[in-house]
Amino acid sequence: MLDIRKLVLLRAVQACGSIAAAAEALNYTRSAVSQQLSALESETGTELLDRRSKRAGLTAAGRLLVEHTEHILLGLEAAESDLLAINGRVRGELRVGVPFHEGPALLVPALSRVRETYPELRITLQGLTAGGGREAVRLGQVDLVLAMGYDGVTEPTMPGLHEEPVAVDSVRLAIGPEAVTGREGSRGTLPATLAEYADWPWVLDPSSGLGRLTLHACAAVGFAPDVVARTSDLHATLGLVALGWGIALVPDLVPNRPGYPVRRITPSGPRLIRRVSIVVRRGALSSPAVSAVLAEVRRQSGDSLRAS
Repeated sequence: MLDIRKLVLLRAVQACGSIAAAAEALNYTRSAVSQQLSALESETGTELLDRRSKRAGLTAAGRLLVEHTEHILLGLEAAESDLLAINGRVRGELRVGVPFHEGPALLVPALSRVRETYPELRITLQGLTAGGGREAVRLGQVDLVLAMGYDGVTEPTMPGLHEEPVAVDSVRLAIGPEAVTGREGSRGTLPATLAEYADWPWVLDPSSGLGRLTLHACAAVGFAPDVVARTSDLHATLGLVALGWGIALVPDLVPNRPGYPVRRITPSGPRLIRRVSIVVRRGALSSPAVSAVLAEVRRQSGDSLRAS
């Protein structure tokens, strides 16, 4: 019978792109992961890793085995969750991933209420980048995560995840006082359309969801932004904007940095939307701890926030 722990390692190599990255993600040594995968290949009698490239990709057989692994892990976790649900006690540890800039304001009130209601449950927070949350849940590094998505920006589909909306957030243009000087029109107003910002310097990370939204929005009105700083850290972005280094599209729920004033304006045209959601593994949905948090988040979010 195949060893589930070795299957998990194989899945991690596919998700992380290399043996070294998988070892780091799962807190193993590289040699330990390599030895376990070699043993798995011996047990199956099949080459699972494509060692002809620098990055340890998977062979067709390896990818097929990972597909089965997803189903196996889903069933195992669902069985564990169902057993916990029979008892009904909300206890143990729940690891929650959040982007620390705006995540606490959205989740901590609900998590605090759950912690007060169920004192046997230990909830820990782990700071994650906005783009890495879903993969962290999939790999079991956290149990629940606050994730972001942008209208018109396609995110890769990951197996075994349950996602539900929490909030809808407008994305607007952030401009610092220094950048405004000399740029306002004769009536003391800033340009009204996004196209009129074509010759302004921009702060964004082209590889992030927000960065791709910015590139798409600018392309739709006929220009490519002049990127003078690349960062996915939205507080760093707002700091640079406040200092006049560039302008940026920033979601409203991301608070301004104290002492770094910016103006936020809504350019005319289609509304730019960010959708905030809770992501958990499907196999954990019946877990009392996950169920308690989801129920409280839904209650506090309300229908107005969860509406599309």
